Amino acid sequence: MERSVWEILRTGGTVGRDTPGHDEYDRALTECIEKRRRYNTQPLSAEERRAALSDLLGYPVDEMTKVVPPFHCDQGFNIKLGKNVLINYGCVLLDTGEIRIGDNVLIGPGVKIVTAKHSLNADERRDWSVSCSPVRMEEDVWVGAGAVILPGVTIGARSVIGAGSVVTKDVPPDVVVGGNPAKVIRSLYHFSHQKAH
Repeated sequence: MERSVWEILRTGGTVGRDTPGHDEYDRALTECIEKRRRYNTQPLSAEERRAALSDLLGYPVDEMTKVVPPFHCDQGFNIKLGKNVLINYGCVLLDTGEIRIGDNVLIGPGVKIVTAKHSLNADERRDWSVSCSPVRMEEDVWVGAGAVILPGVTIGARSVIGAGSVVTKDVPPDVVVGGNPAKVIRSLYHFSHQKAH
């Protein structure tokens, strides 16, 4: 039995234009473009905007979660947002793979979260073959403006990503990281454990 393109991608495989079922991938991209267009360009009330976002992502979005348009994504249904999440203007979530964002996460303007990867082999890139690795953000993360989060990264709870940083590897909980590639600048352990004492 033939595997779907989504199963291939979820299990670490590669999908190209010649992969059986690739038209399903293209159809999902087109549907997402139409839903994004409505979300980003229509004058909607707060309630209508939340309904449009829920339609784009495929589940009821928490009423305290806010995604400020313009907002761009690839599929929509691979994005899982927790409660009380704020995603600011002009963010791009390239959700070929799953992007899971925990409760109380703040994402600054112009942030890019990328799950898609291409081969280093130029011949293999000619049919736009793609694979992916999921991105995870645990609760209470703050991502500064213009940061880029690359495929396969997990950001630990309460950590802060400095503006303009390029995050290429996992970030532990309770730290500030910055730079390109992002490195740990300081610990936030003291702040995150103040309430315990």
